Amino acid sequence: MNKLFKKVQTKLERRLSDFPGLNNQPSSSSSSSHNTSIPVIPISQTPSTREIYRLRKQRGVNLGSWFTLENWLTPSLFTRAANSKSSEMDILEGMSSDLASAKSMLNNHWASFINEGDWQWMASHGINTVRIPVSYYHFLPSHPDPSVRALMAHTEFARFESVYTDAWGYFRNAIQTAQKYHIGVLVDLHAAPGAQNTDAHSGLSGGHAGLWDSREKQKLTIEILVALAKEIVGYPNVVGLEVLNEPKNSNMLQGFYDSAINAIVVQAGIHTMDLPIYISDSWEIGWYSQYVEHRANEGKFVALDHHLYRCFTQQDQSKSASDHAKDVHPSSQPPGGSSSMLSNASNKTGSALVIGEWSAALNPASLRHYGSEEAKRTAQAEWGHAQWEAYERFCAGWFFWTLKKEGGKDKGWGFYSAVEEGVLPGYVDRMKGAYERNKGNLDLEGLRAQGVAEGEGAYESHVGWWDNNSSASAKGKFEHWRFKEGYEKGWEDALAFWFGGESGELGGSELGFVGWWKRVRVEGHRRERGHSGMVWEFEHGYEQGIRKFGEVMKGI
Repeated sequence: MNKLFKKVQTKLERRLSDFPGLNNQPSSSSSSSHNTSIPVIPISQTPSTREIYRLRKQRGVNLGSWFTLENWLTPSLFTRAANSKSSEMDILEGMSSDLASAKSMLNNHWASFINEGDWQWMASHGINTVRIPVSYYHFLPSHPDPSVRALMAHTEFARFESVYTDAWGYFRNAIQTAQKYHIGVLVDLHAAPGAQNTDAHSGLSGGHAGLWDSREKQKLTIEILVALAKEIVGYPNVVGLEVLNEPKNSNMLQGFYDSAINAIVVQAGIHTMDLPIYISDSWEIGWYSQYVEHRANEGKFVALDHHLYRCFTQQDQSKSASDHAKDVHPSSQPPGGSSSMLSNASNKTGSALVIGEWSAALNPASLRHYGSEEAKRTAQAEWGHAQWEAYERFCAGWFFWTLKKEGGKDKGWGFYSAVEEGVLPGYVDRMKGAYERNKGNLDLEGLRAQGVAEGEGAYESHVGWWDNNSSASAKGKFEHWRFKEGYEKGWEDALAFWFGGESGELGGSELGFVGWWKRVRVEGHRRERGHSGMVWEFEHGYEQGIRKFGEVMKGI
């Protein structure tokens, strides 16, 4: 019995040690530590429309091969391409004697590939954000600043600059059209000078990641990113800038991220709260989860982009569709490897994890045991829905690859086909769905009152637990009022997101980047209510208030 008592006591002491202030210890948690780099926003100030765009949970799709082209998505544009016919450079090389035709062809593509009907359809199926891959050669040629245009001269695409003078106008129009449908835009630099990876979607088909051979090209890319950040930060619906797509991992990548982020903050004078920075994990999710955590501790809003596909490797082929689904589904017991990976990364990054690319595609070997085509479709739907559930649970956002492609239906890679054939849900945003079903009967003041009542119950439970599990000396150190204020503020913020900001145009939104916004709220609370070792009580209350609001709303 004594051994059992000591074991329980030891566990309790370990639990108590997680809470600063009880032993006169300063907080070790990132959000409880005082950080003057975090924006100071009055605790009473509700999230603005711009903040809701950037911070809400992103249910998204990629608009692949609209700007940065890929042969397998839009093969009609590659009919006159040279060499391997795989990259955008191959198109231009093949049409080098007739660049006027190349420009006309691309202008027509930019004007028509994504049209008004596509935007309407996306919005009507729950999409609230798009990720648009774009390359430096779409951005530089028409820039009004001659010094920015001059950056093009040092790149592989310099001799084809005239082809792209209209490109950025089409891209700006895409951002503005997205805003009309209350859709956010993640601007993804998909191709950098020299190529950041060995794939043709980096703009070149040489199979060489030349960006990492040249310090000059790296500096040039950072100059381009600074100019790009200045260009897009003014759009209220731009949710962030992804500095490189799928870069080749090397000992230079983290240093490049450091330099790029610092240049955007210092040279461009842009706080990451105004333009969140997205980085690729280069399939090293554990390492870069820690990197994002460190950057958050410095007061920088950095999101981690992981791409998840399960159709390319021998290991992928050896698993059935059901095995893949179980591996990622958040309710699988015991948790699968993919589910655990996502959960760990989400916890480490403070929920600042997005799946920038994923699909419902599987290798045919993963479907060979299912017999009929309908059985295969059902198995593929199990895989697609399992991913969706996982990304809803663990991530601040997700982006299916891709909206559409030329050719016949493709329920693995085409979002249109996946939805139409039931491989993905017909409406992908539960929170917005609940809002749309109930918006005619919503009572703002009634929901506020419900939050106060829920907070009272949570407060009593919180106080009761600590009263029953704390020493007499520790009890006198608590500031349980902070928990109550945190809970009420968490509920109030979640409510503000759900009602969609000042104008209500983003109704049905759900806070996705909880960790970052919690840091902002903790800093505001500390400034107004004073710092102490018990600020963690505000944090815990805040998290519970947000979580409870989501449970209530998704259940109506």
